[in-house]
Amino acid sequence: MARRLLLCRALLLTSAVVLQALQAQALQPQDGVADPNSQLDGKASRGVVEITTNRLLDALEEKRMHDMVLVVLDRAAADVAISDGFRRAMVLRRAVALGALARRESPGAKRVTLLEEASQQIDAFLATSPTGDDSIAAFTQKGNLFVERGRLKLAQAKRPGEESARLMQEALPLFDGAISALEAPPREPDAGIPAPTNAEDAVLKTLREVDGRLGQLKGDGKEKGTDDGGGKKPRRPVKKLSSDLKLVEKLEERQDDLRGQLLQTRLLAANAYYEKSKALPPGSAEWKGTLRASAERCKRLFEKYPKWGAGLYARYYEGRNYVVLALGETAPEDRKVLTATALMALADVRGMEGDSGFKPALRAKAINASLECWLDEKNYEQFDDRLQRLALANVPADRLDADWLGMKYRSAVLLTEKAEVLPANQKGKRPALLRDAKKLATEVARHNKDFARESRALLEKLGRSVPDDDDDPGASFAAAFDIARGAVTAMQERQVEVKQATAAGREEEARTAQESLVVERSRAIEALRRAVSRSDGVEPESLNQARSLLTYLLYDAHRFQDAAALGGFLAERYPNAKGSRQSAKIAMASWQLLAKEGPEAWRAAAKGRCADMASLIMRTWPKDAESAEASQVAVAAASEAHDIERLLAIVADVPKDSPKRSDVLLRAGGSLWREILERRRLPEDARPAAETIVAWRTRATAAIDDGLRGLPSEGPPTPLAVSGGLARCQMAIEDGDQTLAASLLEHPVWGGWTVLNSGNPAFAQGALGENAAAVALRFFIQSQQPDKAQQAMNALEAAAGTGAEASAKLTNMYLSMGRDLHGQLEVLSSGDRAGSPEAAASATAILAGFEKFLEGIAKRDPKVSSQIWVATMYLSLGSGAGTGAVVPKAKSAAYLARAAEVYEGLLKRAQDAAGADDIARFVPSIRLKLASVYKELGRWDEALSHMDWVLSDPKRQNSLDAQVQAAEILQAAGEKAIDPVAAERFLKEAIAGRKSGGGVAWGFGGIANRLARQASDPKAADARAKFFAARLNVARCRLARLTRPGQDRDKLLQMAHNDIAMTYRLYPDLGGETLRGHFDALLRQIQKERGETAPRGLVELDEGSVGPAS
Repeated sequence: MARRLLLCRALLLTSAVVLQALQAQALQPQDGVADPNSQLDGKASRGVVEITTNRLLDALEEKRMHDMVLVVLDRAAADVAISDGFRRAMVLRRAVALGALARRESPGAKRVTLLEEASQQIDAFLATSPTGDDSIAAFTQKGNLFVERGRLKLAQAKRPGEESARLMQEALPLFDGAISALEAPPREPDAGIPAPTNAEDAVLKTLREVDGRLGQLKGDGKEKGTDDGGGKKPRRPVKKLSSDLKLVEKLEERQDDLRGQLLQTRLLAANAYYEKSKALPPGSAEWKGTLRASAERCKRLFEKYPKWGAGLYARYYEGRNYVVLALGETAPEDRKVLTATALMALADVRGMEGDSGFKPALRAKAINASLECWLDEKNYEQFDDRLQRLALANVPADRLDADWLGMKYRSAVLLTEKAEVLPANQKGKRPALLRDAKKLATEVARHNKDFARESRALLEKLGRSVPDDDDDPGASFAAAFDIARGAVTAMQERQVEVKQATAAGREEEARTAQESLVVERSRAIEALRRAVSRSDGVEPESLNQARSLLTYLLYDAHRFQDAAALGGFLAERYPNAKGSRQSAKIAMASWQLLAKEGPEAWRAAAKGRCADMASLIMRTWPKDAESAEASQVAVAAASEAHDIERLLAIVADVPKDSPKRSDVLLRAGGSLWREILERRRLPEDARPAAETIVAWRTRATAAIDDGLRGLPSEGPPTPLAVSGGLARCQMAIEDGDQTLAASLLEHPVWGGWTVLNSGNPAFAQGALGENAAAVALRFFIQSQQPDKAQQAMNALEAAAGTGAEASAKLTNMYLSMGRDLHGQLEVLSSGDRAGSPEAAASATAILAGFEKFLEGIAKRDPKVSSQIWVATMYLSLGSGAGTGAVVPKAKSAAYLARAAEVYEGLLKRAQDAAGADDIARFVPSIRLKLASVYKELGRWDEALSHMDWVLSDPKRQNSLDAQVQAAEILQAAGEKAIDPVAAERFLKEAIAGRKSGGGVAWGFGGIANRLARQASDPKAADARAKFFAARLNVARCRLARLTRPGQDRDKLLQMAHNDIAMTYRLYPDLGGETLRGHFDALLRQIQKERGETAPRGLVELDEGSVGPAS
């Protein structure tokens, strides 16, 4: 389009410059002398304008730039210097341009409007009574426009939901108008021709004028051989020399041209009758009469002009009309006569020799029409070897129209049917006939135009019974590949149909289309497998293209293992082949799905293969978009597997010049940091060495720093950049580098605090918003910026939402921040800085900052959510599972006491009628926290009292977290209680559960029983972890009872042993590596208590038998 506009501007500019130059030249005196004879008057100047405009319009029409023609016409119409005659000519040009533009539009309202406007312009032009060529062109254009408008009506009538009968009735007057505009009324041969009202009379009138002029010039008064003759007549020599000899030659050329126009006009009229028949009820008397009228006119034209191209086309149209009549005739004898008439007419065209000009296309039309008759009559012998060769001949794709494709498809059908009825003594010809039929159908299906669907159906039939040509492996590959591509195209068509039917609520239609889609996909897969198996001698490029397409289809069919295997093969063996990258991505996606949804036994291996494929993509195309996508998968896989070494390898392998280097480093560095945080929270006996964690942290810091440096300095922030900045900010907070932390948190583009206050909900909500608010809150507290800390706290509450789960969600976020604070204090109390005055001072300052902020919030902000945050933070600061492990014991106890005080104050407010509504929904959460506080303080009766209240509600009894907390409190009470009777009771209740104060606690045994079904489900990670932890704690509680007097020691040891043994036998993985280690350690302790000198833990169970459980 851009090129067309540039060309048009150039032409317009050229015409303007030429016009201005000519006008300037016309107005300038020559050699300073004002010679009137050399001056151009206004009329001459106007002629120059019209000549220039005409040339421009001719150039635009030649280049088919009809929209630009209208632009030029509009500009010219505004020129007052244009003559009336030129204005009339512009009307005709406008009509022609509008008609040409209409043909570019798809059938619809716009096309109808353009055609109607063109018709109006034609009528306006004809109202000026044009003569000669203008008259011929206008009437011809009028007839063509009528035909096109009638065709649009018929096309609309075929659409679902339209009033077909009404639209067909509306089409009839349009076709009648076309006939009237093209064909002259009947008259005697020598009758005079009035002022023309149709194209035929316009041509005849002009032709007779030319004949008369030639007769005068040749001295005979009349030129013989006018329109009533047949074709060109021999020229009579001029009897005497004449100065008008050149004029005679021009008039003779004009005469021939007009005779051609006359023939063309009559052919158009005959075709208008044929078009009209489509608007009539098939088989009706009027339908038959209209088709015969068309055929008779075509016959007369052929008889007059048997050697002209137009005459041969007329012969074809005559035969075609009789084919239509024959196929619509129900009387057998009449049908037979009509078929014979049709084939006789078509024989003149089928028999044409030569492959130049119009002949091949016209011959294909005739053969195609003849095939309809032969198939109808089951007359296969008329389709001889010559016609078969013509059908099999290769034709350029741009010439394959509906007639060519119809000829090839019907030839394939005829050969197939002929092969089925061959007599016994000719059965040897059957394979060759079927192979040719298959070749023809394949060619039609491959081009996916007219008759493609029918050809694919024929190929489906032939594919089961016709072998490929084993003598030509390349050809067999090509044939199978063509079938596959045709099936893929059909599959895509069905996909569109499924979408459309589904959107329209047509469920049955959608189901049918979906079933057809599956059939086409299966056919394509089978064809591609056949193609690949016959690939000897085939170019690798074509073979790998087939493999790539097969990979996609296998994936689409949910055959993920096959797709992964083939896609991986292409990526490894042929990384540079077309489609290999896409195949590699499909392989990676297939392994991902197998890891999530595949058979249980495959999932672990599939995860590994997915990571391997991602690594292969990153190595093979390190600088391309595929590598960036693969890095996401590789990092996610390594993170899910908690594989720190793999994450470190990803960071090390990112090319320095990779366009996605920053993304990969930020993603991998962030995952490394999360893994480090998790590893630091492990029990000391399961935690990696301090120097190892320090080394990991150094690598994570470097990766994130490198990734942040590579980010653009401007532009919108990305979630990945914000997450990376927040992770690095957490590290800076831990290091006590407040300057760096502030610069990261408030970076103008991707800083967490910056985006949190940007007003963009994408960054203020969800996990990213929660993380940004939590990190900001922690930093502002430690840097003693109370106002900003209050804003961050408000943002955290907003991120938590207002739904039913908001309270628990907010509490969990506060606890997470407490764990981060614990990690920071733990870092200060370990490594080279352990015990140093600087570390102690830093820890004291951090705690002092939190205490000051918490007390300020507690005093000035009575909101329930704020008070809960204060209490929860105090709980985290004092808890053994929080910072309590790294702060002085007395301070921890003070923090816990303060937490209890704030929580109890909230409960008292809940009993006050004025504030009950605000606090009521928080009461269960508050009581659970109070239970945790009193557990830390060793006040067991108070802790259990709150748990009994929580579990007195039948709905809350189904809360796994609450049940686990109750069991853990009972376990801790039993292990630490001084009274042996109370300790025994607590430990038994921790195992078997208890009922007290209306509360129902399941105990670890009850929890494990309820989660047993989920113990083998990797998707239920939380339930699995709770199940194995419960089974482990059952055994721990039994061992704890050993320390109490009066116990049957052997029985308790056996029961504890059986708890572990039965769990191991039923669930050998024991919930993962960490839990497995705990089971092994506990079993070794049991073995030691039983007097074994060399406890072997789980190894003993692998070698021996498992005793009965009790």
